Amino acid sequence: MLIKEIIYTPVSLVKGLWVTLVNFWRRKVTLQYPDARWALPENYRGVPALPTDPKTGRDKCIACGACTRICPQEAIKIVTDTGEDKKRRLIEFTVDAGVCIWCGLCTEVCPAHAIIMSKAYELATFNREGMKYGLERLHELGGHISEDSDEEKAKSACGGGR
Repeated sequence: MLIKEIIYTPVSLVKGLWVTLVNFWRRKVTLQYPDARWALPENYRGVPALPTDPKTGRDKCIACGACTRICPQEAIKIVTDTGEDKKRRLIEFTVDAGVCIWCGLCTEVCPAHAIIMSKAYELATFNREGMKYGLERLHELGGHISEDSDEEKAKSACGGGR
């Protein structure tokens, strides 16, 4: 047994050094994270967010509640109020990202295309309450509505813009 260990030790050391030597000349794949960030794929789905219109400063949510009904985890909660003009107004919109499974059903069912799946991935907090995002935080995560995205959606709805 002792002789096997005496032979095995230098052999395994040489094998390990050989692996190190071979990989030393390969292209580096390590990303220096805080300074450099990964390029996210186009279809990346982050936490649901509400982008705002840069002209008006408001989101496009019509407070219909379709997102709350379709959510399988019941992660979305909305509070609405009926105004004097008998239209619903959004009072409160909350997404519990700790419960959300980021499936994207809420974005598909929204008739106003008010909800998007954000590209945010740095969402760590020290407690579960920090994972509940209110209206202001959802606006921050959503950014601004781009005019070209509305045109693209209109073209895709009309059969690809032919």
